Amino acid sequence: MADLSIHAAMLTTLLSLTFLLPAAQNPSSTTPSAADAEVQHLLEQPVLQQGEQVFSAQMVLEKLYPLAPNLRTALESNAEYLRFYLDSIQFYNQVRWFSNLLILDSAGIPEVDHTLLQAEALTWSRDRGGDGDYADAILARGGFEILCRARLMALQPAEFSMREIRTHFNRSVPEFFGRLKVSWIRLPLFDMDTNRAVGEEERLARYALLDEVAHKLQTEAISWEEAVEKYCEDPVTSKQDGRVGYIKRTDHRFDEEFLRQLFVDFGVTLPQSALLRGPISGTRWVYLARVEKVFTEGVVDLQLVRDRVIRSLRVYLFYEKLHSLAKDVARHILLPIRDA
Repeated sequence: MADLSIHAAMLTTLLSLTFLLPAAQNPSSTTPSAADAEVQHLLEQPVLQQGEQVFSAQMVLEKLYPLAPNLRTALESNAEYLRFYLDSIQFYNQVRWFSNLLILDSAGIPEVDHTLLQAEALTWSRDRGGDGDYADAILARGGFEILCRARLMALQPAEFSMREIRTHFNRSVPEFFGRLKVSWIRLPLFDMDTNRAVGEEERLARYALLDEVAHKLQTEAISWEEAVEKYCEDPVTSKQDGRVGYIKRTDHRFDEEFLRQLFVDFGVTLPQSALLRGPISGTRWVYLARVEKVFTEGVVDLQLVRDRVIRSLRVYLFYEKLHSLAKDVARHILLPIRDA
């Protein structure tokens, strides 16, 4: 199946390359002063409210620019490109991680030096199937997420006991020695015509809708096939009863956040019947997954995957700590830009 995440990645790459084109190749129909005013107007738009504070697009970008040095010139020289970027799901996710950085600052979580930051960037890239050769380029792409990860990873123990490693391994053996046969119903967190990120209220509405669908399926008020036909907005899988096929935890065709939550907590004993997972909010989609079969493969030997188990444990503890810090924080992402 040609997963739409591939097309999303291509669009992100094209967007990045487009931003690097000299502004002279994209003449504006407005006067320079009018264009500058429009850029400034967009930069002043609020994009995040956290507690009593409101943060503008410029405040977020000023924190991001040191990680992506070419971004300032590309965005601030062309109002049309700037608006396109501010409305993108890429920027929406940067604002979400910027919010998490504010939470770490408030909790007094120390920053890390550039060496540790680069090391986490390389590992972050490998987690997503990258070759991990150019740490600074990865930082430009991963942005605030990598900053958050590096700071919280640095708080974790340098070593784990064998008991801790084995306990985490036994949480979900299929994560390391298995594959899942999966179907899904998924809804986009972006407008499929414009690629514009949907706002926070709409995200919550789409999550709530899939939660309602899950309840209908569990009470047999609707069949899986009926639910896919009625609710799935994936143009490919909606035509095949939601069938995705077999997925491994290391299958980097799929959203890393979706994979992380899909594979967690299967335990040692494999389920004997289909089970629902979700809703799961990924980077670009919200999913309701049906795991139809779980297979284990090869000799299940912890020592063969020890490094992967340790990395998985670190990521698990990272999210556990982040959720603990964020659970009582009032925050709202004010995107996409509402001003026409």
